[in-house]
Amino acid sequence: MSPTQLCIVFIGLALVPLTPATAQFSGSRGAVGEGRDQTQGSTGLAPLDPEVAQGYITIEGKAELRVKPTEIRVVLAVTAEGKTPSECKLKVSDTIKSLTAAWMAAGIAQESIVEDFIAVLPRYEFDIEKIRDQDVAVEKKAGYLMQTNLHLAVKNDVKAMEAINLAFEKDVADIIAFDYWSKELDEMKIKARAEAVKAAQEKSVTLLGALFEQQPPLINLQESTRVYYPESLYESLYESFTNSNDAEYETSYSRRDIPVLRTFRPKNTYYRGLYPDGDVQSKELPMQSEISIVSTVRLYFESPASKGRPTSKKSENLPR
Repeated sequence: MSPTQLCIVFIGLALVPLTPATAQFSGSRGAVGEGRDQTQGSTGLAPLDPEVAQGYITIEGKAELRVKPTEIRVVLAVTAEGKTPSECKLKVSDTIKSLTAAWMAAGIAQESIVEDFIAVLPRYEFDIEKIRDQDVAVEKKAGYLMQTNLHLAVKNDVKAMEAINLAFEKDVADIIAFDYWSKELDEMKIKARAEAVKAAQEKSVTLLGALFEQQPPLINLQESTRVYYPESLYESLYESFTNSNDAEYETSYSRRDIPVLRTFRPKNTYYRGLYPDGDVQSKELPMQSEISIVSTVRLYFESPASKGRPTSKKSENLPR
């Protein structure tokens, strides 16, 4: 290779963008899109219908407040198999007694533990029998499976994990749900609503006061306050994505009699938090599961063009 060619190669390498390096700062999520439009609501505004534009003006205020949970309910399933329902009941009861004793020794009160019986279901298996000189798979009852859920109330995530670790020691690993609750929800909803009203009023003074000699009168309003629990909106607050660079070559395993066992891969799921893009929002990163309260207040002002303006039906009959 000539010196000139080497120079061209080095210059080309120097101009290559550092995408792989910068992508590392975004973790496994880097270069992966979930179909979200990151610029939605921040670029263009759709033009209003003439009737709407001349009828009223709307100004909206949105506020989000995060509330730390004061209680967490953890639901775990205790299951057992046996030949008879009574055998299942005995096994489940022994596990519950042992786990309850461990929780109480860790400082959890008896009234914070509630049993919730779910079901006892028969379990079936197939036996191969000869019927008229032919092998037949005959289904027969092989036993029973019983499930009882334990509802446990704790104060925070730390206590919840301590209780779960004790459950793991008793071979109870089926975690059904995490439910978050706060005793301050009613007060925080009032506060979020007031913040949304304040944001809408400030925006109306800034926009209408700067553009109109006299501020148009307020003619109506709308209000919506919603509570977002981490467990109720999993897809909104938790994000899952696929970002894999697996080398797959399965030609040699195309035979149906050879099963394929894949290596475990961690679940690409993390707590993303709620980003409502409001006028008032938390100043802290969403580092842990919290309850979000989002209040939206929309103010309707009379458009100056609405006074004396003919309706659409009358306007159609006017001479052109």
